[in-house]
Amino acid sequence: MKWILAIVVILMLLGPLRPWFGRHWAFLLSIVGGAVFGFVWAAFVLSKVGYSHPFVPLFSGIIVAIATGRYGPAILRRIERDGKNGQSS
Repeated sequence: MKWILAIVVILMLLGPLRPWFGRHWAFLLSIVGGAVFGFVWAAFVLSKVGYSHPFVPLFSGIIVAIATGRYGPAILRRIERDGKNGQSS
């Protein structure tokens, strides 16, 4: 079932959602990267501390995804323009 969901998401991003994905690539990359980093970081901290609160990695992932979704796209767009004279995509 997970494979079917992954295939459907990939097909949607390559098909009907391609123009939207192309415009908002920096936002999506920031959110996904922030969520993964927040989840892994909180899971690592909980493994070292020894507490077993199962929702801490989830909440940490959500919080970091919100923060990176707010500030990450501007940073990625600035990196994209670095060394170019024109505007970013």
